[in-house]
Order: sequence, then C-alpha cells, then structure tokens
Amino acid sequence: MTARIDTVFVDGGLEITRLVTSENKIIVPSTMEGLPVVSIGAAFLRDSFGGGNRTLVVPSSVVRASPEALYSTAGMKLISYLGDFDTFNSFKWSISTDCQVMTGDGFTFQFLNGYPMCFPEFDDAILTSHQRISEATVMARLSNPVHLTDENREKYVQYMRSRTVPMAEHSIIENDINTLKNIIDTKLLSIDDLHSLLESSVRAGRTSSTSVIMTALNDIHHAEE
Repeated sequence: MTARIDTVFVDGGLEITRLVTSENKIIVPSTMEGLPVVSIGAAFLRDSFGGGNRTLVVPSSVVRASPEALYSTAGMKLISYLGDFDTFNSFKWSISTDCQVMTGDGFTFQFLNGYPMCFPEFDDAILTSHQRISEATVMARLSNPVHLTDENREKYVQYMRSRTVPMAEHSIIENDINTLKNIIDTKLLSIDDLHSLLESSVRAGRTSSTSVIMTALNDIHHAEE
C-alpha cells in the first residue's frame, strides 16, 4: 500500500515530488484530486525501499520527469511507461540495476546498470566504456535501432562482425530459433553467410532453422527484384 504521495502544482496538472512505498509493484496514478499527474520530481522514490524485483508503472499522462527521479533507487527490474518511447527517452533516467523498459508503443529494451536509459546517450556510453559489450545487447540495438546514429550503428556492426556467423551456427545446433531470427534481423549476415548456414542447417536436420534461413533468403531476393 502506498504510504505517502507528495505533490505540487505545476503547469498542466500535478508533479509527484515524492512517492513513499515498500510495495514491489509501484503504480503512479494518472490523476489525483481531479488533476492529471504530468510530472515526476527529482526526489520521486528517494525514501522508497523494497525487495529486489520491483516494477514501476508510469501513466502516459506523465510527460516530464527529472533525470534524478530514480537516483539511489534499488531493486527496480522493470519500468512500464504507458506512453510512447520518445517521451520516455526525454526523461533521461539512469538506474543502478539492469532494468527492462517497455513503452506503450511497443518499444522494449534491457538497459544495463549504470548506463543512461535513453538514446543516443546509452550507445555513446557503452561504446566508449572498457567493458565487453554482450552480443545480446548489440543485437537488440541493431534489430531495434530507435535513435541509433549512423556512427554508433557502424561501431556496433564492427564489434559484431566477427561474432555473428559463429553465433548463428551455435543457434542452429541448439535449435534456438529466436536467437537465429534476432541475428538475421541485424542484417549483418551476407547472402553467402546465409547460404552456408542453410547448408549447415539442412545437414543437421534442423527443419525450423532451415525454414527461417530460407525465408530470409527469399526476402532478400524479392527485395532485389
């Protein structure tokens, strides 16, 4: 149960300055006292402590938020913003845990702890860090290139080029169709790569993988006609 919600009047409605709760699922109200909740302040969850698997649901009425709103927030694993990603992107939030973001227009991405939950800031930060980038993160960005600059895309492509074919071969062996589809969606595989993978898939008797690769090749042929 929400213990306390503090608000102030702002242009267009109310800003939640602080929401204190120990619940694992935190739902921000869209209206309070007959007024829309349009903003989230810097101290939003500053005194809210809960478990290690917390969810935050933010209504589409919220169109402004302080970049510091999630400062020192622990245990947040999922943020569901019911508006569009462009609006969420403008919040420029960051958090100290790996956190999946889902928005009302169908966008979803697993942001990594310590990195901005916005683009291109996330790409800029992770590509200039000295930590190894996971292939899953790179594939997610290349297959869902929202606000991905040409420069950052090329950096991701260079990073993945030597890894893509072995990953695809492994997904065929493991019959991991979802990973294979994600790899193909990055468009890093050449036609020659796809033909080689098709041959491997047929030899291994992987019917589902073979179908996925054939579909990709047919799509390329149709696009060239």
